[in-house]
Amino acid sequence: MNQLISRREALSTTAKVALAIGIGAAIGAAGIGTGVYYATLRPPTKPEEKKLVVYHWWTAGGEREALDAVYALYRKYNPGYEIIDNPAAGGGGAVMRAAVKAMLLAGQPPDTCQVTYGPGMVHSWYVYHEPIDDLFKDFPVPETLKQWAKVGDHYWLMPLNIHRDNNLWYNISLVKKIGIDVPIKSVNEFFEACEKAKKAGYIPLAFGTVGGQRFWLNYIFECFVMTAPHGGGDYLNNFNLGKAKPASDPAVREALENMKILWQNYVNPDYGALTWDEAGKMLMRNEAVFNIMGDWQKGHFMASGWKPDVDFGWQTFPGTEGLSMVHGDSFGIIKDAPHPTAARKWVELLKTVEAQEAFCIIKGASPPRIDVPLDRFDPMQRRIAESIRKDKIVIGGHGEVEAWMDKGGEIFERFVTTYDVDATIDEIDKAYREIFPKPLI
Repeated sequence: MNQLISRREALSTTAKVALAIGIGAAIGAAGIGTGVYYATLRPPTKPEEKKLVVYHWWTAGGEREALDAVYALYRKYNPGYEIIDNPAAGGGGAVMRAAVKAMLLAGQPPDTCQVTYGPGMVHSWYVYHEPIDDLFKDFPVPETLKQWAKVGDHYWLMPLNIHRDNNLWYNISLVKKIGIDVPIKSVNEFFEACEKAKKAGYIPLAFGTVGGQRFWLNYIFECFVMTAPHGGGDYLNNFNLGKAKPASDPAVREALENMKILWQNYVNPDYGALTWDEAGKMLMRNEAVFNIMGDWQKGHFMASGWKPDVDFGWQTFPGTEGLSMVHGDSFGIIKDAPHPTAARKWVELLKTVEAQEAFCIIKGASPPRIDVPLDRFDPMQRRIAESIRKDKIVIGGHGEVEAWMDKGGEIFERFVTTYDVDATIDEIDKAYREIFPKPLI
């Protein structure tokens, strides 16, 4: 005979069922096999917001405008998406990298962040990203540059631009006034030109390392490594892949000796108080003649009103003809990105001819894709882009391993105050062996 149950019994039964469901869900979540399937009640999935959270360090003249051009394309092709822009000032990204790593440790990742494109930095940052293998199919970039995105069996980061680092910029009116012949072919000729500038009452070389930018000193060292009798492009590639022996390699000593000559005699004494773009302004004020910096300096000059081949000139760093020391800038999809669809759309956009052309024309960089037409680029930028396409590609600049870029900057900052070559070689060797227990590739 059927029996009626009381309201209290009904509530008790309901509670027991709910408890069983909860236990079943917990067991299922823990991966414990019970042989019993429990119904689980899950809250509805929250729709993904149409937002893109971007971290980067592009704040100087030319950089900001270039990124805004790509943002405009993103909004055009993805209507309704909001871009949350997070610039972290500090050339080269030291400030931004620290901020993003803190966010990752706190479990609050952005969707995407700027990562220097080079084998060293990609090896340092790929662990925070999702692979994007499918985007590298039918991607017309030089094979050397393509392989920089690969660690293990996967591709991780999408390059937006390529920068040439071994550049010598000069004030055309001062070069003519002083009587310096350009292009300058060798390091010795460069020092002779610097001596002429000094005697004429000008700062020969403008440079800046303030605000966490001492790693620019690595550029100077690397340029001199490429010109060293026992150095060259192959040696610098090996050095930045962890295959060198700094304690005994003559190229390291040769580079330091030239760096010592440059710093003791020809660099502005307030280099430690200036950023890279402020050093560039010394040329614009007719205070300095030369500047060694990546080709973003061109973008900065142009954003400030200076005209290429009219107000400022460019040549490869003396003695490095046929070698392009390069790195790029890239973005990927960060693991556990809060808006993965938006991040995917961003990375897909950066692969396109349209985005690379729009960005590089303003930034003063070169497109990684070899099918991007160069007719809209000014003659100077075409020469730089063409040199990258035909030269031997050399790893350098920000493409180094992050730990070496930071440590090298620290060591060279000390060197340009002590000029102690032997002690610096010892420091380089010790740090190098710790950072590269084995070669990267």
